[in-house]
Amino acid sequence: MTKSQRLALKPEAATETVDDLVALVRRGVVRIPKFQRGLRWQPDDVISLFDSIYRGYPVGSFLFRKGPAEAAKVTIGPITIDAPATHAALWVVDGQQRLTALTAALSRPLPFPTTPVDAWVVYFDAAEQEFVMPPRDGRVPSTWVPVTRMFDAAELSEWVHNWPHVGDAALRSAVFQAGARIRQFEVPMYVVETDDDQLLREIFYRINKSGRPLDWPEVYDALFGHRGERPATLRELAEDLATLGMGRPSEDLLLQCLLSFKGLDVTRNIAEHYRKDPGRLETGIEDAVSALRRVLSFLRRECEIPHLRLLPRSIPIVVLTRFFALFPEPEARTVELLTRWTWRALYNASFYDERTVLRHGVTGIDGTDEEDSAQHVLATVPREPRGIFALPSRFDARAADSRLSVLGMASLSPRETLNGEMIDVAALVEEHDVEAFRRIVGTDVNLGRSPANRLLLAGSGAARKELLQVAIDQGGDSEVLRSHAISSEAIQRLVEGDEAAFLDLRKREVEAVVRQLAERLAAWGKNDRPSIEYILQLAGSTE
Repeated sequence: MTKSQRLALKPEAATETVDDLVALVRRGVVRIPKFQRGLRWQPDDVISLFDSIYRGYPVGSFLFRKGPAEAAKVTIGPITIDAPATHAALWVVDGQQRLTALTAALSRPLPFPTTPVDAWVVYFDAAEQEFVMPPRDGRVPSTWVPVTRMFDAAELSEWVHNWPHVGDAALRSAVFQAGARIRQFEVPMYVVETDDDQLLREIFYRINKSGRPLDWPEVYDALFGHRGERPATLRELAEDLATLGMGRPSEDLLLQCLLSFKGLDVTRNIAEHYRKDPGRLETGIEDAVSALRRVLSFLRRECEIPHLRLLPRSIPIVVLTRFFALFPEPEARTVELLTRWTWRALYNASFYDERTVLRHGVTGIDGTDEEDSAQHVLATVPREPRGIFALPSRFDARAADSRLSVLGMASLSPRETLNGEMIDVAALVEEHDVEAFRRIVGTDVNLGRSPANRLLLAGSGAARKELLQVAIDQGGDSEVLRSHAISSEAIQRLVEGDEAAFLDLRKREVEAVVRQLAERLAAWGKNDRPSIEYILQLAGSTE
């Protein structure tokens, strides 16, 4: 921030009681921008806040920005408020978690839950004089008082009048005292009046450099999200891309992609980029949507990766975002070379430094020369296989080797065991998640925990009986069994009850399938030269 960037007016400093602050929320005066991070507090955080207020401990200040707001339904935890239009709304800049905890707990509509349905169900134990969350069995002791009863002094007095312990002076006094302490507790608040978004972001950034840290995607959304057309935040961008049927990208991955889209060093965090050039990160999400959609389409159609949960490494998405941002419609030869690079990057991932590939892959893409950029990307990973693929000893749906194994299985176009119809792998993984990778036999045999004992098939329990039924009905060399990398020799071993031998044969089959897939798409040993037109163009430019 430059020396000239300062508030024209000092922030309005004031104190508000919890009672008045919650009332402002209930009237729809306080608004939470879409770009604020999601509600992250756990029950212990909420209990701690109430305990601090009860004991008179400082709980931090609140920062608001005064500005106009349209009429809207405002959701605060379990509470929905019909907020009217106003020219003087208080937009939360800092304090969302605390504000939500106070509002959701104190003004929650009745009946008050007796189980911990969310983080904002809080009781006051009058006997122990402490705040607690309800037990899971719903058996709330009679000395416990829902904090929502404490929000209004008159209503609390009427409720206590009918309380089983109204005759106990000590308990009655504890409840009234706790209610008064909560309602009358004063919290400092600052109200900023400025139209300078950059200045407000700087204030937010400085506030959130310390204390309970935000995740970097949350920092990005808070600094650069806005109330415009969707997608305006990383969360909304992830939801938008999920409509393509390839799964929902993580917000951490999308943040890297946005840095890549801008041509920035993706190995550095938001703080470093923000300090260096805050304006460089503006208008990222809405501009990057098209490039990211093209990347996902490329991975599905050209690289035969049907779902993001089967993508062994995220490197291709990040680097390709930059490429498709600069070259939205690459030539056929470029598409072929990028496919080779993607599979070489996935297959040889253990033989290069990921950060180096990310950094040089993104920064080496020149927006003026498509084919030269493709050559630069190709040069970031080994052009030959650096090892022979072997199945890992344990299947882990998050691990790169296990995902390569499943991609090999998916390349065979697996079929249903009941009707022989081709399985939509993307839909299968999207609907069933890790249960899409079904076991064949038990895990107490050799290779029983490896990918050799998994196949892409819906259903519950081991698939052994279904596969044996296919062999009986269609023979050991059936198209269905072959589509699951099960040879006639392997199914014969399963018929004989030799599960270990079956898994050993299937292990070899799956390994061979993965190698064949990589050979076809990585095109090891094939000439990676640019198109003839590009070579002639280069030759002409040197004459």
